[in-house]
Amino acid sequence: MILIMIPFGAMLAYSAMLAQEKGLSAATPYFYIFLAAGMFLSKLSTQTMIDQGKHKILVVMSLMILIVTMGSYYFLNSTPHLLMAGFLLGIGYGLLQPLFQSFVTGTTPAPKRGAANATYLLSYDIGIGIGSLLMGILQESIGLSTGFAMTSVAYLIGGLIYLVYVEPYYARQSSSGSLSYGLYGHQITE
Repeated sequence: MILIMIPFGAMLAYSAMLAQEKGLSAATPYFYIFLAAGMFLSKLSTQTMIDQGKHKILVVMSLMILIVTMGSYYFLNSTPHLLMAGFLLGIGYGLLQPLFQSFVTGTTPAPKRGAANATYLLSYDIGIGIGSLLMGILQESIGLSTGFAMTSVAYLIGGLIYLVYVEPYYARQSSSGSLSYGLYGHQITE
């Protein structure tokens, strides 16, 4: 989750600055509204798939959306592009954050779930901090548009870690019957 949150931290800290740089400052408040709307819609539209245990397809789909969206910042020059980027980032993160949290809580014995959840949330915060710091360094040398686009590399690395380690671990836990509840407390029906 640390890697997945690096671009999010960069985006949260520097979106307003990028919008100002591109002459789109008037759209900045709407960017965050579109971000929230994307998060809300993603939670409503995918609940059935989450309950059915289709985590892998949702994670891969979310990462693809996020990679393309952050990469598109390199070409960002219009208000519709900025607002669409906010919406798509909201969709991607609206899916990934609860999915990864369900992995953490769903694969941890009940007495240790508090510590596991705290560790997950700490990784979330560390990633946001790294992203903010990294973008501050990158924007000086390569500019915000290129810096945003380059942060999509963190999604690629995080996606590889997910595919190589997290998904196989989760599948083993699921097939062994040690998972009983998934996201939002619904019983997993894999």
